[in-house]
Parts: sequence; C-alpha cells; structure tokens
Amino acid sequence: MTRIRVAAVAMLTLALAVPAAGCGGDDDTDQFREDYNAAVDRLSKVNTDIGQATGGASGQSNSAIAKQFQRIADTAEETRNKLAKLDPPEDAKEEFDSLLSALDKGIDDLEAVSKAAKKSDPAAAAQAVQSLSKSGQEITAAENALKQAVDG
Repeated sequence: MTRIRVAAVAMLTLALAVPAAGCGGDDDTDQFREDYNAAVDRLSKVNTDIGQATGGASGQSNSAIAKQFQRIADTAEETRNKLAKLDPPEDAKEEFDSLLSALDKGIDDLEAVSKAAKKSDPAAAAQAVQSLSKSGQEITAAENALKQAVDG
C-alpha cells in the first residue's frame, strides 16, 4: 500500500470523531448519556490510532500497517459491542440502531484496509479507503442524529 493511499485514511480521523451526548433529561436518559459517553471514549483512541497509523505508514511494511489497522478495527468493535449493550431512550432507539449499523460498516472497512495492506493490493486498498471515508461520514451523521434524538 503506498503512502498516498494510506494518507487518504488520515482524513477519516475527523469523520470518525464522535462527540459526546449532551446533558439534561430524566434519570434513564442521563444514565444512557453517561454509559454512552464512557463507551464512546474509546472511539477517541480509534481516531488517534488512525492518525498514528497513517502518519507513520511510509516507514512501515505492509504487514505492520495491516496489523495496526486490524488492531484499530478490534478497538472499534469492542466499542461497538459495549454500545450495543446500552438501552437507549425510547425516542432514540432507531437512531441508536443506525449508529450501530454505521459502526459495523466502519469496522468492516477498517478490516478491509488491513486485508489490502496484508495482501499488498493497492487497488483493494484504494477501494477500502474510499469506503472507509464514506462509512466515517455515516458514523458521524448517525451519531449526530442520535444526539439530536436524545437531547430533543
């Protein structure tokens, strides 16, 4: 995977930035926010890791890049699994499910970047990066919709 293709993934750092849910509401909603924010905290690590992986990619082997992106995908999946255990407010269930679905796609795309690097397949890498960019935008949109549904 060339530096140019990997560098495109760096743009996802902003797309995958998930803002914390707001404050105020009933006790169940407040508990959801607290649990949600604790779980989403790990996505900040995903963003940092993507930035580090892409920033140092030029001096690394494809195998090392593949391992980094798989580790990032694993962290994202752990976060997604923690989120899936939460019970969102009734008015936000649809948005919450959309977020989980978008995270699934993002995880798949992170794994696709890893697989492309492992196989040294530039065409697959380019496709995976493009898909990851799109899924990053979908994650952001889904999180914003969830925040709006929770905060009203």
